[in-house]
Amino acid sequence: MTKPIQSALNVLGVLETLASHPPMGLSEAARAAQLPKTTTLRCLLTLQEAGWVRLSEDRNAEWSLTNRALLTGLRAAPAGELAGLATEEMNHVREAVGESVHLMVRDGLEQIVVARADGVGAIRTYLPLGTRIPFHSSSSGRALLSAMSAEEAEAVLTAEAEAPGFDRAGVEAHVEEARSRGFSVNEGEWREGVAGVGVPVRGAAGDLRGAISVSLPVARMEELGAEEIGRLLLESQRRLADRLR
Repeated sequence: MTKPIQSALNVLGVLETLASHPPMGLSEAARAAQLPKTTTLRCLLTLQEAGWVRLSEDRNAEWSLTNRALLTGLRAAPAGELAGLATEEMNHVREAVGESVHLMVRDGLEQIVVARADGVGAIRTYLPLGTRIPFHSSSSGRALLSAMSAEEAEAVLTAEAEAPGFDRAGVEAHVEEARSRGFSVNEGEWREGVAGVGVPVRGAAGDLRGAISVSLPVARMEELGAEEIGRLLLESQRRLADRLR
């Protein structure tokens, strides 16, 4: 029987170590991966050369993952197909409003940014791919909650109940409003001065796939109008559902 390549196993072990920890120095990474420092450094340098990890430029010299791991995983996962199909619609909405558009998918009791169309204005919002976002205070989260079963929504809200500023009655009112008009709104509840409008993304059979939201300064939403942004998102939602078989 052919034996596995130990050096490859070491590299993968270091990669998984960084994936499950915040940025780490060499010594800390070596202890966590249970490898000698010299071996860990070679693994890190190999991953850096391949574009999977980066070394901070400050004096702390800490290692962290790049977005390559996320993007590679997405290409092999259902979210990757969704992101590919949603890109055209996200660009269409961005061109209409000039603001940033994000695609989120559920990851257990969290939601994560998997695609983005950047706004074109001088002042625009920005969320890196892989950012984890609360459900209760974001437009995408409220959109997702509005499309979940009662049991799923209860599990999510229970998990977030200890979050600062969590108001169960207020969240439920926002979710019910989103359910009745088809799109959700937040007016700075998650990030001060940043508003959002979101819709759930469903497949042709009505299965929940994710959420698309427009993120923009509160003043810009007052100028554009949440109803108009919601209308554009609902049009994209319907077109995208036809493509998601």
